Amino acid sequence: MIAPEELQTSLSHSFTSLGLKKEDTCYIAGNISALARTRLKKDILLPRFLAALQDVISHTGTIFSPSASMNLCNTSIPFDIANTPSHEMGALAEYIRLADESIRSFHPFWSISGIGKNSDILQNVSRHSYGIGSPWSKFLDLDARQINVGLHPSKAVTLIHHIEVAAGVPYRYSKEFTHPILQKDGSISEELFYMSVMYRESEVFKRIKLNEHYFNEMEKRNLLTSATHSSGLKLWSFKMRDFYDVATSFFIKDIYNYLEYPPQIRPYSS
Repeated sequence: MIAPEELQTSLSHSFTSLGLKKEDTCYIAGNISALARTRLKKDILLPRFLAALQDVISHTGTIFSPSASMNLCNTSIPFDIANTPSHEMGALAEYIRLADESIRSFHPFWSISGIGKNSDILQNVSRHSYGIGSPWSKFLDLDARQINVGLHPSKAVTLIHHIEVAAGVPYRYSKEFTHPILQKDGSISEELFYMSVMYRESEVFKRIKLNEHYFNEMEKRNLLTSATHSSGLKLWSFKMRDFYDVATSFFIKDIYNYLEYPPQIRPYSS
């Protein structure tokens, strides 16, 4: 069994090999299940993993993580920004959400949690899950770096949906949702939020290989770095702005490039 201190040091080396440095702003996604091979318990693994990342980016860096609760969508379950848990985002994401200094963006379905220097940007975001004023647009402004843990970024890059909105893909539209919100005084109010959704009748099919074509191009341009920890845990990293630029170039050439094929039924077409 590896000592906790040794694990933290070795993870810091892995983060450094990804190109991370002091003052970086990071968005981290994925799972750390491979670290189970260290035989350390989760209550040791999670704080050591986070501490290793903080050792590299320092107290002047920032860590963001998904804290989405999509299971609330189309339900009457009130959203409590302080206590509603993330849903299927993984143990690391939930650990970051629960950190004492964590700040969470205000959206009942697609929220982000953050700790560190720039985390306060989450206190002033739009009511839309993507687009101008969303956390994703602010990550681009901050030149944030995405870190994928245990899962290749082609299978976990939510930024692509922000890009779809920015590119104005015709098979999506902004839908208005009214959802109950638990207020600090215990009262519940109905408030409006927005998400980019696909036309149900269009039978839109995403590419079977999802985002692989974007990351193939990223690798050709040496814009994707990777590392493998001694435990077998794989990590990847890339600048979110680089991915935005690469993916946008695909949408300019073919607005349907994210799909397996253009929809046969197009309610948005005249």
